[in-house]
Amino acid sequence: MAQKKFVLAMALAILACTLFGMNSAVTGGNMVKLTNDSTVDFFSDWSPDGAKIAFISNRSGNWDVWVMDSDGCNKVQLTNLGMSNNPKWSPDGTKIAFTSDRSGNWDVWVMNSDGSNQVQLTTSPALDFFNSWSPDGTKIAFTSNRTGNKDIWVMNSDGSNKVQLTANPADDSGPVWNSFGEKLAFDSIRSGNWDVWVMDCDGTNITRLTTDEGVDCFPAWSPDGTKIAFVSDRSGNRDIWVMDSDGSDKVQLTTDGTFLGRASWSPDGKKIAFSALLKGDDTMNIWVMDSDGSDRVRLTTGKEGDFNPQWSPDGKKIAYNSDANIYVITLEEEITPTPTTTATPPSGGGEAPVTTPAPTPTAIIATPAINVTSSPPVTPTVSPAVTPVVHVTPSTTPTPTATSTTPSPAGKIPGFEAIIAILVLLVVAYILRLKIVK
Repeated sequence: MAQKKFVLAMALAILACTLFGMNSAVTGGNMVKLTNDSTVDFFSDWSPDGAKIAFISNRSGNWDVWVMDSDGCNKVQLTNLGMSNNPKWSPDGTKIAFTSDRSGNWDVWVMNSDGSNQVQLTTSPALDFFNSWSPDGTKIAFTSNRTGNKDIWVMNSDGSNKVQLTANPADDSGPVWNSFGEKLAFDSIRSGNWDVWVMDCDGTNITRLTTDEGVDCFPAWSPDGTKIAFVSDRSGNRDIWVMDSDGSDKVQLTTDGTFLGRASWSPDGKKIAFSALLKGDDTMNIWVMDSDGSDRVRLTTGKEGDFNPQWSPDGKKIAYNSDANIYVITLEEEITPTPTTTATPPSGGGEAPVTTPAPTPTAIIATPAINVTSSPPVTPTVSPAVTPVVHVTPSTTPTPTATSTTPSPAGKIPGFEAIIAILVLLVVAYILRLKIVK
């Protein structure tokens, strides 16, 4: 009997070693499908407290703004007039700004976070597209062609005091604030080539940060405002680069694939999430790397194409789009890096196809053309009527599947807790063995 106890204890120790070794460190935790509908849902924005997600859906037969809990429960339709696009929460979480054509023209609107009190902020007969809130929530930056070409404007969050910040004959678009609200980075073709520019929030001190002949676009500020990540094709591929906020010290972070859209910084600024179609892969997947380009990790292995990753405010989750639905993956504390080449200094784009809501109830794939001279690059969340675009109507309707939790690929590095558990079981086994000997 004692011998059986000893064998049982040793078996438990071996089992614990195996289990803890498999699960203590993973490339990503649980992957959860938040929407499960035969229509199309597109992730747009986390609420500042991480409790809600705003998204666009045509489940009502029209492109509308919806909100759901971050676990996918309690889906609520907030808009029901015209087409709506690009909803973004205000920094305090009380408002949602968005673009809508309900007035017969694309304009910037704002509403309470529960959908009440919907107010039209722009009324020009031209096209006005919402871009971003200022960090303190008092201002809204938007793009407008009311002067004949696309320029960057700023207004108070109630729609008053509209100020034109750029007035170049070339197109300017995609303004994003730094975390202090002092600067705006944006895309412009005023140099004859798409480049990243920056200016003070009042439109002064406009400075060109990139000067390469390739296409440089989609600036993304680091949380501390010291760095700007951007997409460039200067190396021959569409890769992610990073530079100091004054344009110096440009470093290429990725080198081996076609990368999709704007880089997404983690809230602590230590990591960057992105979508990538690597050489040899059939579809795009979500990846995370350190902010210097090292320790790259594949988080998804989907077959439908995964894109538009966005960090939760606490940095523990990443929401993204796949197969016309919204998913969230919970990250583990330890992330096993995928061996890759380290970041290389510059030697001397554009964006891969993005499926986003369009003014008509079809999927839209937006691809900034390389070496274009007349159309602005398309931002990851595409404002309506932005060119160049290629309209694609899916030939099949996504098949609904039960909402499920799927573990992502796991590493096999034992953690501290695993070692402690194994030691405890081994001690128990040793004590039982002593009893056998006696």
